[in-house]
Amino acid sequence: MLGVSGILIPELLEKIGYVENFSWYDAGSREYFADPTTLFIVQLALMGWVEGRRWADIVNPGSVDIEPKLPHKTNPKPDVGYPGGLWFDPMMWGRGSPEPVMVLRTKEIKNGRLAMLAFVGFCFQATYTGKGPLENLMTHIADPGHNNIFSRPITTRASNISSSVPMAAVRFFPILFLLILILILTPFTLAASETESLLRLKHSFTNADTSLSSWIPNVSPCGNWIGVVCFKNIITGLHLSDLGLSGKIDIDALMQIPGLRTISFVNNSFSGPIPEFNKLGAIKAIYLTDNQFSGPIPLEFFAQLGSLKKVWFSNNKFSGNIPDSLNELDLLKELHLENNEFSGKIPSLKQQLASFSVANNKLEGMIPENLVSYGANSFTGNEKLCGKPLDKACEYYTLPTEEEGIVYLTGFGIKVILILVFAIIAAMVFLSMRSKKQSKHDFSIISRSNSSIDGDQVQVHVPSSKNSKYSENKSKKGSSHGEHKSESKRASTTRGGSMGDLVMVNDEKGVFGLGDLMKAAAEVLGNGGLGSAYKAAMANGLSVVVKRMREMNKIGRDVFDAEMRQFGRIKHSNILTPLAYHYRREEKLFVTEYMPKGSLLYVLHGDRGTCHADLNWPTRLKIVKGIARGCGFLYTEFSNYELPHGNLKSSNIMLSDDYEPLLSEYAFYPLINPTAVQSMFAYKTTDYTEYQKVSQKTDVYCLGIIILEIITGKFPSQYHSNGKGGIDVVQWVFMAISERKEEELIDPELKNNTSSLNKMLQLLQVGAACIESNPEQRITMKEAIRRIEEVEV
Repeated sequence: MLGVSGILIPELLEKIGYVENFSWYDAGSREYFADPTTLFIVQLALMGWVEGRRWADIVNPGSVDIEPKLPHKTNPKPDVGYPGGLWFDPMMWGRGSPEPVMVLRTKEIKNGRLAMLAFVGFCFQATYTGKGPLENLMTHIADPGHNNIFSRPITTRASNISSSVPMAAVRFFPILFLLILILILTPFTLAASETESLLRLKHSFTNADTSLSSWIPNVSPCGNWIGVVCFKNIITGLHLSDLGLSGKIDIDALMQIPGLRTISFVNNSFSGPIPEFNKLGAIKAIYLTDNQFSGPIPLEFFAQLGSLKKVWFSNNKFSGNIPDSLNELDLLKELHLENNEFSGKIPSLKQQLASFSVANNKLEGMIPENLVSYGANSFTGNEKLCGKPLDKACEYYTLPTEEEGIVYLTGFGIKVILILVFAIIAAMVFLSMRSKKQSKHDFSIISRSNSSIDGDQVQVHVPSSKNSKYSENKSKKGSSHGEHKSESKRASTTRGGSMGDLVMVNDEKGVFGLGDLMKAAAEVLGNGGLGSAYKAAMANGLSVVVKRMREMNKIGRDVFDAEMRQFGRIKHSNILTPLAYHYRREEKLFVTEYMPKGSLLYVLHGDRGTCHADLNWPTRLKIVKGIARGCGFLYTEFSNYELPHGNLKSSNIMLSDDYEPLLSEYAFYPLINPTAVQSMFAYKTTDYTEYQKVSQKTDVYCLGIIILEIITGKFPSQYHSNGKGGIDVVQWVFMAISERKEEELIDPELKNNTSSLNKMLQLLQVGAACIESNPEQRITMKEAIRRIEEVEV
């Protein structure tokens, strides 16, 4: 491409008078340090080597990582067709979202091939005519019949052509040009098209004629082919779930689809050993749940799948040991092997997984210590497993020694260990009781449960201090560890950090300590998926909400402190900024200002007094716009987060005295234990239940649910993972839209305002666009905010 530019641009400059007597063919003639033929051969060999590696990887993904390979590759497991790491991606675009990168790569290959062909054509033109490409083009346009590739040579202008190129050889230039054209285009003609590959895959199935009836020749797979997921006409996924398929999965056909990243064969009837999915080097997610696959998985099965993030092999009949090669998957986030027949010990996985289960197998031995945090449900149904988190102590431990090889700690040894353990526990209990006696109050009050409408924090309607306005200044993150340390020191001296180890991160409401909270009159508010909450009215007149989080042990104290201080610096009128926190390894306390009106959930569904009566159309639109602006701020402040909010629902939206919404429980996703993320609303949406993934568009779906909840006045059943209670607003809305009965969706309490009915329906359409089931087709948060702002009262 650079060569083509170097030919066209100087000739164009000559045409407009900036360059005189330019001849690119002569400009390149000079004395080289070696014979030109040798240089040409070496250059051709190097280009052929690189292109050969690319082609080999397309034909057999992962083969370039075996032989031959560079001795110091920076990217040992690259995507298909892009071996060599930085050699093929110097700008590191591949670290972003994969879909745009795939589009760029496709354009690069297509445009690169065209540039190669153009360069060869320019060379033959110059040799054949002695003119540049622009001059040749104008000559051809003037007389196409006599000036073309098969016409006689035109008198040359280049000084070295007539003497160096015999006329007999010139006659063969058209034939030679066509031969090179064929060679350049050969790889494209040899490669089976993706359509043909998918049809081969279909023919390897049984019972596919009906379920895959849309898979027909001469029709683009990215059109109406069922189960084919595309991004800008590039096939990126196959979701062939619940289709009653069986037979053989043709891996060779799948290998001809270089853009393939996700495959799902959930709930079909495939059987036999696991297919050779490990040949798909760039695959990122494999879903085989609810089939009849059986037999052991090869121990090195995952070694060449460096891009793999999600493995769902549950509800099959796999046996043998769990492959240790799982540890080579640095990007692994989800691993589900439950309800199989795996045996042996559980490998000690090094990854931090978002979800994990090996329940109901035939595993044995002690559960690795780094997997204990995933909870007992991840290990139940394995009779010979022992140790934490199961309530089953291991009978013995084996420790290798130089003299005996193995020593068994049984009998007396175990008794000694148990005595020491009981002594330690007794000492801890004694110290704990002594500590409790030294204070009149503690936080044990929040152990008392009080059910809420949706199982999350719902504030009771009790008069208290008024909310103050926040200024909308975007917070700035601390840039160094030293900054955090200095801020911690200031907090302990001037912000109340020394008062019972309560760390103040925002002192706009004053400074208080843990002792002040202990002396405050406490009132239980409710229990949620992430913890319990209560209201504390302190002696200085300030009322706060204290939320106790038990599922936040994912990160260390320094990182946690940095996150809390970033939260504390937030200043936005639609974000509830935390005031302080208390850190303990097993639990955390969050302190925020108390909002007397409570949550949006409470005002909409739990309160039928004056607050609910105030929810007219202007107020509801104000609330929706405030929520949207708060989301927009979070998407700027936490733009690098997979879930900038993650738990967006009406119970986590507080209302100020003037009905300005304030978002709470935002940006918790990086802090929460992997076993507890399921309690977040993002993991109850169709993004996770159907596609097994969450993204920034998941928050858009949650925003859509809230919009529909506000417009319809109905409690969404989506807030309950079991679907019990409330109205399925998604199904209800789409059915009404399809039947053109949108007006029936409007809350009867709003229908009196007939002059604004069209505006309500406009907002309803925005909510419907946000809950599109396919995340790829769903609007972005930026687009949702823009459309919400366009709605007028």
